Amino acid sequence: MNVLIVGATFGIGYELAKKYAHSCNHLILIGRTEKKLEEIKTEFSNLKAKIITDNIDVTNSSHCTERINNIIKDYPVIDKAIYCSGYYEPHNTFDINIDLFKKTMDVNFMGMINVFSILLPHLKKQNHGHLGIVASLAGFGGLPNSSSYGPSKAAMMNYAESIKIDCDKYNIKVSIINPGFVQSRLTEKNSFDMPFLMSSEKAASIIYNGLKKEQYEITFPLPMKILFKTLRVLPRFVYFWIVKIITKA
Repeated sequence: MNVLIVGATFGIGYELAKKYAHSCNHLILIGRTEKKLEEIKTEFSNLKAKIITDNIDVTNSSHCTERINNIIKDYPVIDKAIYCSGYYEPHNTFDINIDLFKKTMDVNFMGMINVFSILLPHLKKQNHGHLGIVASLAGFGGLPNSSSYGPSKAAMMNYAESIKIDCDKYNIKVSIINPGFVQSRLTEKNSFDMPFLMSSEKAASIIYNGLKKEQYEITFPLPMKILFKTLRVLPRFVYFWIVKIITKA
């Protein structure tokens, strides 16, 4: 099995890479930090998988296209591709930083599209594959001070739903992954309480097992899943009232 992970240098991406390094044949790790990629390659050198790394800026469409195509030339069978790259910056509703909104959408959503624009036609041609998309529970509904991050994750969730039926026709599995609060460089920026905060290692274990079972939706932890699923179907005035209480807004 050949596995490609985009955003493999930190957090969930790194912990997933560590798991797949024990079980796959070729593990292709993509990130922006070349030094960190080299460190990971050395760290995993004695494990089962052959480690291949590439420094790619997913927000640069032409650069991304060239490098992903080069990877496919060298490793023409891609069994599983997981998009873990993400960007988050808390911000004030009334202080709109357009560059922040653009960067958040460019990394979280358009970066994924840049990668999948090359991978999807290839998976169709090989008539099998599995795409994993790491979104967030924040994509289920709007939250205070998250007006750039939440919509980018909602776009990822909608995209997964939009491509699934077409992908089914070519034996391409799609998994949308919606973690709650996970310890990472991103959540370190938060100044509020984060219920059910878990380690990136534990989150990666849940994701790894879900992907192994080829689940379409991998949403966790369970209490947060139940809460956000319930909030999604409630009348909006009830939703806003509960969110105010939860976030202490």
